[in-house]
Amino acid sequence: MPTPSFLYEEQLQQIKAILLETFVGEDVKIILINLDKPRYSRNSMEIAIGVLPRSPYNRKKLIYSMEKIEEINFPYTVDLINLSRVSESLRIHLLEGSDLWKDWE
Repeated sequence: MPTPSFLYEEQLQQIKAILLETFVGEDVKIILINLDKPRYSRNSMEIAIGVLPRSPYNRKKLIYSMEKIEEINFPYTVDLINLSRVSESLRIHLLEGSDLWKDWE
């Protein structure tokens, strides 16, 4: 896989900043999911980000985050995944080796 461009990295950091700002004070873990892992369909034009709450949180923040991310005009599909709604085995698999952007409070 080619090295991501500077613009890609810059926009990815903007996405990270949006999520960190949106979920400040929330007891959630945010990860950039490693799509190169086995068992996960890899689309080179897709970015997957997992949000795992440890306690109840405002789910509207996911929608708000997606709206803000769409304003960036990121040239990749960005999927925000609520990891509390996937099977435990898939959640464990996705958490392993992913980039941690925010840990639980």
